[in-house]
Amino acid sequence: MTISRRQFIKGSLSVAAAAGLPFSLNRPALAALVERKDRPWEDGYRNLFKGERKVRTINMPNCTGSCAWNVIVKDGIVLRVEQPLDYPDDEYNPRGCMKGATYHRRVYSPNRVKFPMKRIGPRGAGQWQRISWDEALDFIASEIKRIAAKYGQNTIWVYPPVPATGIVKQGAGFRFASVNGFGIGTFYNWYGDLPLAHPITWNVQTEEHEFKDLLNTKYAIIWGSDMLQTRMPDAHFFTDIRAKGVKLVYIAPYFDPTASAVDEWVRVRPGTDGALALGMCHVVVKRGLTDDNHLLKTTSGPLLVRNDNQKYLKATDVLADGDAKAFMIWDKAAGKAMPDTYFSDKPALTGTFDVTLKDGKKVGCSTAHTLLLKKLEDYDPKTVSEITGVPADVIERIAVEYASAKPASIWAGTGINHWYHGDLIGRATIELACLTGNVGVNGGGVSPWAGQYLMRLNPTDYFFPKKEGGKPDDRYRAVPLDTAYVVNGPTETMANKDKLWRQIRCIWAAGGNLLGEASDQSNLTRKVLPQIELIVSPEIEMSTTAQLADIVLPVVSWFELPYDIATTPSHPYIQLAEGSIEPMFEAKTDIEIYYEMCKRLGTGDIFKFNRPEPAIELLLETGGPQVKGITFERLKKERCIKVNLPSSPYASFTEEIQGKKKFKTASGRQELYKDEDRFIQYGEQLPVHKEPHVATPYGPSKVWSEAKKERNPLYEKYPMVYHARHTRWSVHSSWRTTEEVLKLDDIGQPLLELNPVDAAKRGIVAGDWATAYNEHGFVKAKVKLRESVPPGAVLIYFGWQRDQIREGHWNALTHNDINPIHEIYFIPNVWGPVSGHFDKLCEVKKS
Repeated sequence: MTISRRQFIKGSLSVAAAAGLPFSLNRPALAALVERKDRPWEDGYRNLFKGERKVRTINMPNCTGSCAWNVIVKDGIVLRVEQPLDYPDDEYNPRGCMKGATYHRRVYSPNRVKFPMKRIGPRGAGQWQRISWDEALDFIASEIKRIAAKYGQNTIWVYPPVPATGIVKQGAGFRFASVNGFGIGTFYNWYGDLPLAHPITWNVQTEEHEFKDLLNTKYAIIWGSDMLQTRMPDAHFFTDIRAKGVKLVYIAPYFDPTASAVDEWVRVRPGTDGALALGMCHVVVKRGLTDDNHLLKTTSGPLLVRNDNQKYLKATDVLADGDAKAFMIWDKAAGKAMPDTYFSDKPALTGTFDVTLKDGKKVGCSTAHTLLLKKLEDYDPKTVSEITGVPADVIERIAVEYASAKPASIWAGTGINHWYHGDLIGRATIELACLTGNVGVNGGGVSPWAGQYLMRLNPTDYFFPKKEGGKPDDRYRAVPLDTAYVVNGPTETMANKDKLWRQIRCIWAAGGNLLGEASDQSNLTRKVLPQIELIVSPEIEMSTTAQLADIVLPVVSWFELPYDIATTPSHPYIQLAEGSIEPMFEAKTDIEIYYEMCKRLGTGDIFKFNRPEPAIELLLETGGPQVKGITFERLKKERCIKVNLPSSPYASFTEEIQGKKKFKTASGRQELYKDEDRFIQYGEQLPVHKEPHVATPYGPSKVWSEAKKERNPLYEKYPMVYHARHTRWSVHSSWRTTEEVLKLDDIGQPLLELNPVDAAKRGIVAGDWATAYNEHGFVKAKVKLRESVPPGAVLIYFGWQRDQIREGHWNALTHNDINPIHEIYFIPNVWGPVSGHFDKLCEVKKS
């Protein structure tokens, strides 16, 4: 005999009531347990949900989250969104934040662009004329033809979107520029997101472990990334491992939300993180904690470097028929220099040797690791403490902890990228991982969480269409011009300057809020915009760029897209976005707008697509091994599919570290030592610490032994480091005007945050209006006092639109001096000038 749970409870309580047990229920109370047929009041609640339908889609801002949402629609209106909890790996459930939960508020925002508009007054005056789509597209086409005829086709410049945040709609911007021979800018390095240390060391754009791999680590360092604010869907991985007993260390100048959630916060002087990493390397070496097998088999350590010119010794230097691309090592058994074989244990890791060249002369050669060890002598804990402000015993302790815990991981961020010498800082953290054997292993790595750059497929055929009847790689391509040069003009050391530099005359702002978010706002608005004859802004809401444009075009929201696909470095999935409502007002999709423009420019048959479905099919069919077996039909059924990767959870370089294949560098190894002429010229063959280019009281851009003897004259005038930082309340400038989120952000307006000590020196109290200023520009805002801000710094959380700022602009104080090291090569969004907008000084005065 079986009884139901309801029968059991009713029977038990009846017995209790009959027996008169203490706390037993009386008969009226028991009546509540009796099932009743007449419950009409429930129908009212059921009717609230009647007629609803649910559509799974994804939000696609540049935040790396790529979070799925179930969009609940009734009568063609989005009522709410819910987290679907359907990721194949449960560790990624749930995903989302308050921004994703309120995106539908942006869909119905009063700030929404509803129809095409043409400027009829001065730029920025807010004087617009409503026009039809045909009028808008015809006018733009006519202006593009005029400008191209006068200045050249490549002076029409497309500010590119972040491609992984909707590969169809964003990739359509690249395709548009390509089929028309327009210019195209850069985004990844311009934002300061590109960790240039990665292409320098590994010849890759960026490599990081997926967040789930955190669960395999035994020790984690978060370095310069406020994960709890900026990686909200995945921040739980850090708190999860901490709950399991894994030590979590955070290195940053500010006591921010992430600092409150770790085991140890290490405050470092802004811009000196590289010195701290090298100090830890020094300790690892002195304590004998290096992984020599890792160094010998996979890094540049055993490669011979000529002492006379600091260049790698090549086979062509030694052998009459030597290969100019072959690097040389010292074979211990043979007692002579031999061409390198990757993953061999024959080379000497350390030592200096006399090598006979093919002309009979002898030259002294040292292994690259020998030179590295010598360089680390400059970074003993006492010296590094002087540089960074971190106590010597702390440097010693965390170095030993990191090296002793296998595997150990470093999770870096834009905090160490956004510096003039951010490449050196990044290289120093990579050196620490290489010395301890923490590259290419699950639970290890150096993962720089900055930007949703990663498309987990090859988009070449979609972005750059093949020319009919041409060679296999004969394609339509845009003419690149790095955004840094558009804003700042060319430098003497610009790569391919004669071929690439030209003054642009038209900006098509495909990639977001250029005129509201760009560094060096003062230079951009004062010097660049007066030379621009046409600005086109396809937008969802009236952003700062839209406010300063000549033509504004209404674009659909993510909830109005027919279809798209998106990926992210955070997790290993490709996901389908599907619209849940019809396009609102007169909004069109990006791909439709580009197609209509191309028809007017005579390239419609080359652009080809005006719907996303065939574009998705092309991307998946030609996307390469990561998406092999994934079709559009399968995506429509499963919505979220894990791509094909060599490890799970994904960890960078596992195959290289196992000897299965070489690294993509010239040597086939992890190149901690670089021998290009400019590295040698600037003394940066190996990672070193150089003082910030601007934001330092000492000698700018000099090594410590020289810098400490000098005072920075600019620091005497502007003695505070100025930082405009990411916030949890927006993704860049998106959601900055969303009421439900804005009211959660303190007082809902820009704030200058100062340490009370600095405020007192200037006669400023909390709530005062104050102005932060330097030689480039200023911003005026109310003051908030926080001891979490270190003395000598001022912080402002960024993203505010032009009409939300009292006076000036939060990026008006920034200026991007271009580092010549960043110009050795130019590969768009892979190797180019990285924005160093943290490297700035200012002064603050009461307004």
